[in-house]
Amino acid sequence: MLRRMIEAAVERALDRRMDLIEAAVEKAVNKVIESRTVRPDKKLTMEGFHPLQDIMGNIYEWLFVPFGNNEILVEVRYLSATQLPDVDKLFHLIDKQEKKSNISHQQMVESLNIQEKCCRAILHSPTFEELENAIHKKDKVIEGKRKHLENIRKLLNSSSGAEKQELQMEYNECELFVSYILPANTMLALTSIALGMDITDIRKVTKEKLIMAYSRARLYGGRPSNYIRGTFTDGDRDNIDDYATMLGLEEEAKNKKQKE
Repeated sequence: MLRRMIEAAVERALDRRMDLIEAAVEKAVNKVIESRTVRPDKKLTMEGFHPLQDIMGNIYEWLFVPFGNNEILVEVRYLSATQLPDVDKLFHLIDKQEKKSNISHQQMVESLNIQEKCCRAILHSPTFEELENAIHKKDKVIEGKRKHLENIRKLLNSSSGAEKQELQMEYNECELFVSYILPANTMLALTSIALGMDITDIRKVTKEKLIMAYSRARLYGGRPSNYIRGTFTDGDRDNIDDYATMLGLEEEAKNKKQKE
């Protein structure tokens, strides 16, 4: 009887100790995550064009990013424009995706290729390759999709008309699933982080602002980007100049045609 009472008391003491240890560990982990997770209110106030690591005040940061229906914690490395792939085309494609506009299969492939390059560049821990390997080991669906893709390829060679068109659509969809391992929302989130799209003021730049900036550059000299106020990455300057010039020339041509 006494022995059982002692054992019960020891067990309760051990349980309480484990609870305290777990609570202490959880508190310490949360403190580290909180101190290293980027929030909008942590952004430094900087006017003009700067490398993203200067805007953030850090080169490496821990962030929660969406991963399908879940979230994962990753360490990212903030990059300058010279360390990123050519993203000029990407801004347009992502904008069309977010507006649910139709884009061709080739445009989707181009967009995903650039996004994958951004993900490879920005992921520090785990690396892109480590995530890819982890998914390959656990996701049995991918192997099944690869076999299905090969079967569709064979059927395409012997089909025609509406059947071939339907098979081609299925093939395109399956090819995208197999070729790009990370979930779509993970790729978009990491690409947005790499480009500073949710940290800088790039989303606030409108068509009207770009045309006005082009007009002022024509009137007073300099680059259109000189007349856009806000905080931007060093890579945003060329994009702003290019789009402002394109829109400005279109506006001039339209006005000229109206006067004729």
